[in-house]
Amino acid sequence: MRRSRATDVSLGLIALLINVAIVVAVVFFIGGDDDPHPAASSSPTANAARSSSAPAATAEPVTDASQLLTGQSDLVLAVLGDGTGDEDGEWVSVLGDLAGSTRQVALRNLDPTDPTRYDKELTYGESGPSLVIWNGSRTGVGANYAAERLGFLVPEEPDAVLLSYGRDDEASTIGGRLDTTLSAIRAKWSDVPVAVVLQAPNTDDQIAPVRKATQKWAAANDLLTIDVAAAFRKAGDPNSFVSIVDPPSVNAQGGLLWGETVFKAIGGRLGEDASGGGTSEPTLGIATPGVIAPGAATFPGGSGNPSPVLDTTPTGVSTTPPTQEPTGEPTVAPTATEISSPPFFTTRSTATADPTATTDPTTEPAPPAEGG
Repeated sequence: MRRSRATDVSLGLIALLINVAIVVAVVFFIGGDDDPHPAASSSPTANAARSSSAPAATAEPVTDASQLLTGQSDLVLAVLGDGTGDEDGEWVSVLGDLAGSTRQVALRNLDPTDPTRYDKELTYGESGPSLVIWNGSRTGVGANYAAERLGFLVPEEPDAVLLSYGRDDEASTIGGRLDTTLSAIRAKWSDVPVAVVLQAPNTDDQIAPVRKATQKWAAANDLLTIDVAAAFRKAGDPNSFVSIVDPPSVNAQGGLLWGETVFKAIGGRLGEDASGGGTSEPTLGIATPGVIAPGAATFPGGSGNPSPVLDTTPTGVSTTPPTQEPTGEPTVAPTATEISSPPFFTTRSTATADPTATTDPTTEPAPPAEGG
């Protein structure tokens, strides 16, 4: 009997221990789900996101478009314009490529087959703070085009907005159209800096009255202007930069000069200045010794361009006329000296489309009525 009672006690203790173990296991597994993000504090991805967002929280807001690229903050730039900047190789893509020397740039152009959508992004640069460029330029549109499409064309709050219109406007109407677009911008982002591009000449500078009206409008609204036309005049005969295939646009050399001018006007630095190796004003690409490099920015109330700076950079100008674009028309030799492509533009890798990026399916509103 004693041996039987001892056996019963042992079996009871074993059963009790098994039950306790089961209860502990159940409590452990149920309790482990109480925290939906148990590894957030030690996740490298989360820590990296917090560290990268920390500087943005303390960064000073951009208050002047001419200083946009001088800091180290992540930036968003919006470009609203016409067909002079909508294609790869035109001034907006040149701007992105130049900015890629110190930043990680993501450029979004409108889809050329369906401009009611954004195409996949093009990327430039591998290090530095980020710069996202929403390029809402579209061929054949006037200066009021963006007003009713601002949410689509600029899907996030920008640090600055560039307006570049004129090819499809008239001197008598562009002021009113720009008013419409500026009002839409101010209604959405009241303090965002806005700069106005004074466009390069077209054939025989027929666009001059439109550009003059644009400059007058910008001054009346106390907006920074970027005088691209002045840079073209100082570089040679403006007609030599006009595209033969697409006369409203400029050719490749013109796109380079236009992009460099805007790049410098918003705080970008070229050549040695970008690495802190020089103290002089940046020049427009590779310029001829003795040629005065034009100042890019003009401020309301000021006396026009800043004092010109004499460029002493070794010459990179070729005396060979630029290669003509293919055309069925008789070839006309340009009268201006060709400005050769600078090394920083031709040696860096070209933009690559990000295969992981998706196109935006957003559909734009119907076009506004003309005449405004």
